[in-house]
Amino acid sequence: MDIVTNRVLIETVVRKALRDIKETPERSTRNLVDMALNFCEGRFQSNFFESAQTMLRDQRSHYYGLIQDIVTHVSAERLIKFGINLGYQSCTVGAELIRTTEIEEGFNIPWSVSLTLSGNDYKTNAVGYHKVIHQGQELGVYAWMLYCLHSPQSLFELIAAFQNHAFVLYCSPSDLSEEVLDEVEALHNLMFVVRVGSGVEKVCQRLRERQILYSICYTYSEPDVKHILNGDLLSDAELLHPAFTVFLMQPNCRPNIQAAVYQYVVRERNAQAYQTLPWDAVYDSYYIDNIISGASCNIGFEPDGSLSVFQNGRVTADYNLFKHPLRDILQLIFPKTLQTGI
Repeated sequence: MDIVTNRVLIETVVRKALRDIKETPERSTRNLVDMALNFCEGRFQSNFFESAQTMLRDQRSHYYGLIQDIVTHVSAERLIKFGINLGYQSCTVGAELIRTTEIEEGFNIPWSVSLTLSGNDYKTNAVGYHKVIHQGQELGVYAWMLYCLHSPQSLFELIAAFQNHAFVLYCSPSDLSEEVLDEVEALHNLMFVVRVGSGVEKVCQRLRERQILYSICYTYSEPDVKHILNGDLLSDAELLHPAFTVFLMQPNCRPNIQAAVYQYVVRERNAQAYQTLPWDAVYDSYYIDNIISGASCNIGFEPDGSLSVFQNGRVTADYNLFKHPLRDILQLIFPKTLQTGI
């Protein structure tokens, strides 16, 4: 069965499931997960749905409330488009291509790529950004993390140009004015991740009212760890109704602090005690990549195109997004002979 036909069938099933979840959330959610587990093919899908199936056996799980809240307050078209792009196009179609290319060509490929840029950076080099996403697609990369410094509306053109990709757009509350939200109405392959800061409550409320999919991001350093580990942050996060509560370490954060936060994220995610899904922006990305291809790697690029390798936080001008093809960069920094990951 070809990719297009598969997408149509999956969309039909998901659309019906979303209607059913509104009426009988617990039973319909379990049924959807059970059915997905029976038909999934890749290792990532099997791992994901097995974990989901185990979690949903707990009748007290707060994720039932989270799922019903998302289905109620996010438009069906957004959930279907973003969900299929991420779950099928990226983690099924893309993952298969990633595994094949890694075996045939001998280098590791991340399941997602991060770009740090502003709207002005995009305007200056729009052709270059379009080119790198095409290059990523040829390798199986369909998930893109956009860390926007300001003016996210300028990036909407890029997101609209790649309708079968999933874009996660990190931005500040001050970036999301009513005018910006008006422009995003037609973009369904996008999830906002709003950085916690002044004005986050109002922005989350407006996103919720407009039925736009969103999460929040807490950028932490060592002094913040106590506030994270005592549960205060996730309790506060619930009030904003995000799908995910994302944790992202500051560049100077020590490895043992990062490890402590990630252990907390995994523990609380498994405990299912909050109506939001805790997520570590870097470590969970490694985890997904390791499931997909058995070796984890994670990269991003700075506004000038220079490479940032997240394993050690270095930024180097030796490899540049606008000067070197993505395939060549990955071949040089992630050969299969090297141990990657965490």
